[in-house]
Amino acid sequence: MSLASVRKNKKVTHQVFTQIINALKKGEFKPGDRLPGARELADKMQVGISSVREALKMLESLGAVESRQGEGTFICNTLREGAANAFEIQLALLPLTAEYLVEFRVIFETAYTRLAIKHATSADLANIEAAVISLEEKVKKSPDAFIEAEDELAFHHAVLCCTHNPYIIKTGEVALDLFFDVIHERLEPLVVSEAAKDHRDIYNAICQKDYELMDKVLNKCFSWWGNRFKE
Repeated sequence: MSLASVRKNKKVTHQVFTQIINALKKGEFKPGDRLPGARELADKMQVGISSVREALKMLESLGAVESRQGEGTFICNTLREGAANAFEIQLALLPLTAEYLVEFRVIFETAYTRLAIKHATSADLANIEAAVISLEEKVKKSPDAFIEAEDELAFHHAVLCCTHNPYIIKTGEVALDLFFDVIHERLEPLVVSEAAKDHRDIYNAICQKDYELMDKVLNKCFSWWGNRFKE
């Protein structure tokens, strides 16, 4: 284990926090592992036990670890629901310029959708189609309504999952949440009937492994967003 004594001229709690995160990055701690006790960590890094406990609380608030009564502290297997998402916070602290977010979406969505075509399974396709059908049912009830953010997110999350790449899925989830939060504040979204058609076309392109159709549909969507910001 690479944990070492910390320098006292810097915030001790932050150094303890950083060392544990770095050990996790290096694979020295893995999801599901039980961390050494607070006293053992304090002795290893030559710091007070209060600094270790504070660092562990910070990690727990981020959903990186969980404390189990009578068992100890464990590395989480996944981000706990309701936990603060450091990545989401970092993105939110960047300039929330809708144009930047659209540019990011053009690059990122094009890439992950092409990967979805490559890796989608029959189960993945069924999940995407379910999201498409759900939106089409809403069209029947109210064709002139605007699409809701949760409908967009459900569809795009289903496409993200087709990549079977946890890095892409997690980045996409955070980016899409932020994108739709900002966009829906600034612009009226697509009419639900138009969105349903685009989603159906994307689904068909993935089913048929048709990259040309995919590019055509995505370019249409991106052009719509770009033109709205120029108005």
